[in-house]
Amino acid sequence: MKGTSSKDLMLIFVLASIIAIFTSTQPFNIFILDTFLFISIIVLSGYSLMSLIYPEEDSAGLLRKPFLIVMLSIFLVILISVLLKVSPLGLHFRDLTWFISIITALVAITAYIMRINYLRPKIEESAEELIPLKSHKLWDKNLVIYTLLSLLMIITVLIPPLNKTPVWMVPGSLFVCLIPGYLLLAVMFPKNDDLELIERLALSFGSSLILTSIIGLIFSYTRWGIHLELILIVLAVFSLLLCFITVLKMRKLPVNRRISIPKLEKLLGIFLIICILLTIGTAAYTLINSEAFNTNDGTTNATSFYIKDLDSNVGGYTLNLVSGEQTSLTMVLVNQEGSAVNYSIIVRTNNTILKQDNISLENNQKMEIPVNLTAGIPGERNIEFLLYKLPNQNPYQTRIVQLNVS
Repeated sequence: MKGTSSKDLMLIFVLASIIAIFTSTQPFNIFILDTFLFISIIVLSGYSLMSLIYPEEDSAGLLRKPFLIVMLSIFLVILISVLLKVSPLGLHFRDLTWFISIITALVAITAYIMRINYLRPKIEESAEELIPLKSHKLWDKNLVIYTLLSLLMIITVLIPPLNKTPVWMVPGSLFVCLIPGYLLLAVMFPKNDDLELIERLALSFGSSLILTSIIGLIFSYTRWGIHLELILIVLAVFSLLLCFITVLKMRKLPVNRRISIPKLEKLLGIFLIICILLTIGTAAYTLINSEAFNTNDGTTNATSFYIKDLDSNVGGYTLNLVSGEQTSLTMVLVNQEGSAVNYSIIVRTNNTILKQDNISLENNQKMEIPVNLTAGIPGERNIEFLLYKLPNQNPYQTRIVQLNVS
């Protein structure tokens, strides 16, 4: 609105510029001051992004949306941190503060220009008022889509041979980023005017990530450890429960007040069809070509474990060294179990442990582990390479290297 004050955005622009200048010149090296500036610019960045999204709102209106301000601030910090981490600059505290300050200043001045020129078209208001009239049919379809996606998620994780392929990651991406949070907000704020569209989607995204993190943290204290498949099953079951609760709450509301996002529901419908076709196609392909999931000995879900660059024979491997000679052997480990696995490796000779390590590998992940050896007194001895699949305490696979020292 033209009468809306824009002094708050000019103040943010000035403060962000001062923080950017301060962090670039580094006149003081005080940790408490750097931390205060970092926290301040995080808050200012979220506020400026909110001003960009809602150019019609003044400071009073924006401050009534604290959760969205925090969510946008966290998103910006994570995004800039990742970009700096993968860049040649590296992730440094003051560099992070400087980049966020520059972005905040640019966003603030852009939001200032948009606010003073903003005029809400009346035709847009009338169009928004018509949307809830169609909500009854769309909402029922929406719940059906979420229910089917949840069931599909459970099926692709639990039922072989689908759980031996990456097909479960397709619907899984939505459960990590959107569906549980969206349904949780639908239970808490079922009315169409409880939250604006951008608030609902942003909070759905943030809530889903928080739920995923909490479930992963809980699993980290169990004997199963953190496995994405287990987390997705819990999220899918939780989503099914929320769908049921949402149906009960929707019955108490008039049709024109029920939540409805037609474009999102249409996109989810298309996504559901793609997931079903992909699941059916993958299941048919794996059943026809089931040998692709078998190892050479006819068993499924094997782990490849061998010693690199050594001549093998029926009994194992042979290594010839001179007394005092140093060499390095390379163990190769490939997880083909169909899911993430925690391994333990022990290398020993004559009950002396040469190397011991715990390793976690995702499905189809390969790792090479070096082992440094020094030949001792002349003679023959065996070096045992023991692989354990935790939490099992019995050796899963064993490789023997016959060492001949001359």
